[in-house]
Amino acid sequence: MTSPHPRFDIPPDLNVEESYQLPFNMHDGKLHVLIGATGSVASIKIPFIINKLFEIYGDRVDIQVVFTKNSEHFVNPGKLLQSVGGQYATPGAAGPAHHPAIHSCPSGEDFSLPDMKINIWRDNDEWRLFRNRNSPVLHIELRKWADILLIAPLSANTLAKVANGLCDNLLTSVIRAWNPQFKILVAPAMNTYMYSNPVTKRHLDVIRDQMPWIQIINPIEKVLVCGDIGMGGMAEWANIVDRLVQELGGDDDSTPTESSAPLSSVESFNPN
Repeated sequence: MTSPHPRFDIPPDLNVEESYQLPFNMHDGKLHVLIGATGSVASIKIPFIINKLFEIYGDRVDIQVVFTKNSEHFVNPGKLLQSVGGQYATPGAAGPAHHPAIHSCPSGEDFSLPDMKINIWRDNDEWRLFRNRNSPVLHIELRKWADILLIAPLSANTLAKVANGLCDNLLTSVIRAWNPQFKILVAPAMNTYMYSNPVTKRHLDVIRDQMPWIQIINPIEKVLVCGDIGMGGMAEWANIVDRLVQELGGDDDSTPTESSAPLSSVESFNPN
């Protein structure tokens, strides 16, 4: 069936009459970690972050990943699924539906895991699920589900969008609709001269001063992929995981999701 507006075309395997059930549980008692991938080469570190979280929490954590369109220039979602196990979250999405966990990496780092699964979301999934006014609003449902949002890396482009309130894709819509009782961690990653640009400082200041629920994990000085040397590289992925675990309360504690918490509570990876 085709809707009057082409962007609302219904995938052939979905019936407009049926009620689509989102593939995640709001009330399963697990830690819910939502990860955002943006248009930076540091996105290739996401598999390391995911695998470490599964190593720490095992089956007590659920992970979902939101890809921006630009992030897919650096990390192929299908390859990510192969590396950590998971599925494209909506029926009919391009690529294989399920993959086992990865067994090894060329660097020798072992990515072997239990049969954990993640959900991957892309920009067009927001509209694939929208069929009528009773359809789930994906960016709202993801916000309700998540205990915490980690954006690692945070590109200069997405930083600018967040600081200026833009919400033109799935990830920035989640951020704009975020419940400030819950934390967002962001790890900026960009070229040295992009980071030292006065506009970047202004954007970071807006977040620090006006969005206290967003915590910035400062970048580091390093040799960047482009060959420049200086500040702007994403913090080490292991340090990002440490910070995330700290915010979640350690590996022995659990954190309530928005849906259950009272309102008063406040390199070796081949990406292509």
